[in-house]
Amino acid sequence: MRVVYTDHLKLRLRARRIPERMPERIYREAQERYYNHATFRHVAVMSVIYHRRRRKMMIAYDEFPDRVEIVTIHPIESRQISERVLAGRWTHE
Repeated sequence: MRVVYTDHLKLRLRARRIPERMPERIYREAQERYYNHATFRHVAVMSVIYHRRRRKMMIAYDEFPDRVEIVTIHPIESRQISERVLAGRWTHE
């Protein structure tokens, strides 16, 4: 599947000093996947090294027949994930 980065994602990568290949790696390798019912987007979460620490990083993305568009990326805590699942905002895919 072809992976496309939105302009917003490119801005986030620069602002947060996130390696350029990290969003695609998370999309392809993440074992933790959700659907966000508030934004109607898919979410993938993976533990990565970010600023010399192991952190969970999430991406939000849209799937189309010919491509995947990654919209944003940011660190996320396990507690935040649990809260979103318990609230019903995120459901496991």
